[in-house]
Amino acid sequence: MKLLDYIPLLSTMLSRGTLDRRTIQGLDISHHQNNPNLTEAHSVGLSFVYIKATEGPTYADPKFTEHYRTATDASFMRGGYHVARTDLSDGAAQARFFLSNGGGWTADGKTIPGLLSIGLEDDCAGLTIKETQEWIKGFVETYEGATKRSPVIGTTNEWWVECTGNTPDFNEKSALLLANWGDSVGMIPGGWQFATIWQYKEGGAWGGNSNIFNGNADALRELADG
Repeated sequence: MKLLDYIPLLSTMLSRGTLDRRTIQGLDISHHQNNPNLTEAHSVGLSFVYIKATEGPTYADPKFTEHYRTATDASFMRGGYHVARTDLSDGAAQARFFLSNGGGWTADGKTIPGLLSIGLEDDCAGLTIKETQEWIKGFVETYEGATKRSPVIGTTNEWWVECTGNTPDFNEKSALLLANWGDSVGMIPGGWQFATIWQYKEGGAWGGNSNIFNGNADALRELADG
């Protein structure tokens, strides 16, 4: 399913502005959060979680399996995320590694598509705009070929503009997680009409980063269902 197919389910079509923090809350976690109480987090209203699975071509997060099992037991919508290292290998290779280490998607109604986290920690890594675009294309197409779903792309406006030339090539298939810590979503890059997920704060009661889903419960289920 293309991203645009479930636009009518979204509650707010943002280009610039503020999301209501009473909407659907989530978080993302990694091995840096040793034992987050996800049962408690879900009980107070958090609904979805992204869990770090891999980074670059060889690193698998040692806490992924435990975190994923805990999230499942706590009834979260959950999925894995991959931290891109565009300087170490091509996008297709890193997508295959991600898929082999927890990043896949299952049509079970509770697995959200894998997240490609790119540009949240690095500069352009010495790649040209064209090379960066090709790297992302390789990752997206490899993931899509294996799962029949496009990965969510997580980035910042500044990185996307600088390192991809603000390419609009991915906005029709991949949902956008936009990281912008503060009170405003800010500018939306790459021709996306809105950020499906806003990463608005580093940290939180359960560690990791705090996220808001831009839509209602039906839209979140639709993202999981495909």
